[in-house]
Amino acid sequence: MWKVNVKDLIKERRKVIEGTYAPEFVELHTGTYRVLHGGFKVKMVLTYADNKILLGGYARGYVEKPCDRCLKLSEMYIDGIIEAVYTFEKKPPSKNEELKDLTNEILLTGDIIDLEERIVEGIVSSAPDVFVCSPDCKGLCPYCGADLNEEPNHTCKAMEEEQVDPRFAKLLKIKHTQEG
Repeated sequence: MWKVNVKDLIKERRKVIEGTYAPEFVELHTGTYRVLHGGFKVKMVLTYADNKILLGGYARGYVEKPCDRCLKLSEMYIDGIIEAVYTFEKKPPSKNEELKDLTNEILLTGDIIDLEERIVEGIVSSAPDVFVCSPDCKGLCPYCGADLNEEPNHTCKAMEEEQVDPRFAKLLKIKHTQEG
């Protein structure tokens, strides 16, 4: 489903591909996560113009990922952008052009374009580095690991017995003197 014949595309000039990309797991830069709700909804438009094939589209879906603050498994939405330019001849860019041209240009070597790589690339590049289950997630107690969302007034023995770094002891003394 994710393969396109180049000769057919050149004849048609434009092709729209829609479907569901449904792997069981997806590998992101922060780990491997289970794909939810049957997969990613994908829509791509391929257009042949000026001896190039332009690709644009999206891959949208959910993965199950632990919250980076409280570690609860939650649903993370990914709205992946798919972009690429396929060329038939690649000209080596000069050093100045290399820095200016940041297009995702791919040299076509055969009669078939495998779009699965572009789908995965769109998903991975759009996944956030930090994910929280909700904007007001309080996370875990840094001393005992208790979930502060479930225990908002949490105090623990380790917190009370916190050792002050000797380098900051004088600052703490000043603070206590100012507070009275």
